[in-house]
Amino acid sequence: MDKSKIIPIILLVIILVVGYFAFTFYTANKALTDEKLKLEDTNKRLFQERSDFESRAVKLDAENRELAAKQEEVQRELTRVESERATLQKKYDDVSQQRDALVEKLKSKSTVTATDRPESPDAGMPSVPNSDEYWIDFVKTKAKLEAQVDSLNKDMLDAKNKLAGMDKEAKELSIKIDELTKEKERLANDISFKERTLSIMSRDLVTEREGRKIAIEELNKLRSENVTLKRELIMGNKEKMQLQTAMKDTLEKKDSLEKRIGEIDRVLREKAITLEELQEQMKTAVKGGKAVIARESASVELPPIVVKPGVASGLRGIKGETIAVNEEEKFIIVNLGEASGVRPGVQMAVLRGDREIGTVEIIETRRDISAADIREVVSGFTIQKGDLVVSK
Repeated sequence: MDKSKIIPIILLVIILVVGYFAFTFYTANKALTDEKLKLEDTNKRLFQERSDFESRAVKLDAENRELAAKQEEVQRELTRVESERATLQKKYDDVSQQRDALVEKLKSKSTVTATDRPESPDAGMPSVPNSDEYWIDFVKTKAKLEAQVDSLNKDMLDAKNKLAGMDKEAKELSIKIDELTKEKERLANDISFKERTLSIMSRDLVTEREGRKIAIEELNKLRSENVTLKRELIMGNKEKMQLQTAMKDTLEKKDSLEKRIGEIDRVLREKAITLEELQEQMKTAVKGGKAVIARESASVELPPIVVKPGVASGLRGIKGETIAVNEEEKFIIVNLGEASGVRPGVQMAVLRGDREIGTVEIIETRRDISAADIREVVSGFTIQKGDLVVSK
């Protein structure tokens, strides 16, 4: 197979392989990006849930403190009611004792009155003065004491009912406090679990970022290799075009030489015929003498060949032309190569007309072409195909 056809095929295979690896890295990078977005969404959701749990825990803690304060208040109220109940019970006991004492006193007075009443009304009057008023006062006092006893009994019953209600409320508050404590513990466990989950996800995010950084570095490396391969492909295509042009010129020269060879053969054949005729004429003209021979010899003499020596002149600067421009990768191809003395690192000025519009630096060379990076371009200008390049 022709070498000029093998080089583009090899470059194409290399580009396809690099493209496959680039696509693989792009797919992996995209998958990592999607996973990162999912992790970030989950992270935000977990942060939101954690904030909600913390708010709820704060709220429950406030309710717990409020219920504890209320329980303390109820406990103080229970203590106060218990103290009042004890006071009322003491008063009730005192009143009961007073009542019993009065009843005993009344009974004793009634007995004394019945046994010791004098026969004469005048004799008994001094011992029990104002008997009706005394009994009226006694009945009033008894009724008043009984009313106080009933009131105390009612107060005690109300106090017992209030204590029962407060005991019930205290039990309900205690149950609610226990529930709130359990809820607080559950929320604390949930928050701890969320924090552990967030820590694990943070480590996963760090690992994913490191993997993505490595993938980006590999992708940049592949892009650089792809740019280099593009340059080599462009230069290979230029060499191929030059080889095709040289081959065409060679074929044209071959055709021209074949035509010239055919013409020379024809002339030689004609000359051979002429030579044979001359030989025949010479044979027939031997007797004509030396004059004829000298005249014939003079007729076939050729003029001397004069070779003019070429004049070598030194070049002050290598001049060439821009034959291709890649603005995306910022490099150009010039029609100067190793045959022209161009080497990597040579600085060249780009000219348009009489004005210098930029500077390039040779980075790769072939026999007849070279690749150069664009180092500087005058504002308002862009390097175009056909611009002149001159070595500095």
